[in-house]
Amino acid sequence: MRFLSLFSGIECVSVAWEPLGWECVGVAEIDPFASAVLAHRYPSVPNLGDVRGIDSAAVTALGKVDLVVFGFPCQDLSVAGRREGLRKHDGTTTRSGLFFEAMRIVRLASPRWAVAENVPGLLSSHGG
Repeated sequence: MRFLSLFSGIECVSVAWEPLGWECVGVAEIDPFASAVLAHRYPSVPNLGDVRGIDSAAVTALGKVDLVVFGFPCQDLSVAGRREGLRKHDGTTTRSGLFFEAMRIVRLASPRWAVAENVPGLLSSHGG
């Protein structure tokens, strides 16, 4: 199973799935500390950086992707946040609206599966 991890953090899914023989073919992370951890732990795995800059050429260069996994920002969905949802009242996207970028990348990769993780507020904030 070859997977692409978006909003990777320090890449927990690779730790869980590595014993199964699953291969991380790419990550996407912008936080400097998390990126340094990824570079140290997975030096041969490309960090595609900001999801907003990932294009079809970057995804094609990864080869076949069976699964895209992502846990996009929850600040605008969580009960601890402002609960603006994925879009603000003026139609612009929130930080949590990076969900739409993740889905764009899923379409580019055409994987067999996509797995998203987020808070329960995803279904109830800003009208659900």
